Amino acid sequence: MKWTEDLSVGVEKIDNQHKELFSRITDLVDAIRRHTCKYKIGDVVGFLDEYIVFHFGEEERLMREHGYPGYEQHIKQHERFMANFGELKKVLPKLEGGTKPGSYDLSVETNQVVVDWILDHIANVDKRFGEFLKDKKQ
Repeated sequence: MKWTEDLSVGVEKIDNQHKELFSRITDLVDAIRRHTCKYKIGDVVGFLDEYIVFHFGEEERLMREHGYPGYEQHIKQHERFMANFGELKKVLPKLEGGTKPGSYDLSVETNQVVVDWILDHIANVDKRFGEFLKDKKQ
């Protein structure tokens, strides 16, 4: 998963957060390829846990500040992702019982859930918000 400029929403703060997310997911993908993901999944899930609260909060704050008409629909997308992610997190403590629990299957599943959602969400939903902000500034 690689960040490309066509994924930019045109809001530097949001784009920088998305770039960090891409970097972390790329780390997980690399670990999956090297079959060392069971040591990486706990770190990635921990990062995502903090990231989604912070990032979604930032996006939602900006939407409220600027009166974004798609606010309710955008929040529903965030809530759906958090619910799916919550289901993945429930599995983690049951695996391996070590300080860095995880498995190849969970790593692949986490990657699929996160990557599929992120690409669709950024390319469609976040970009609409970015366009709204750009139009508002003109």
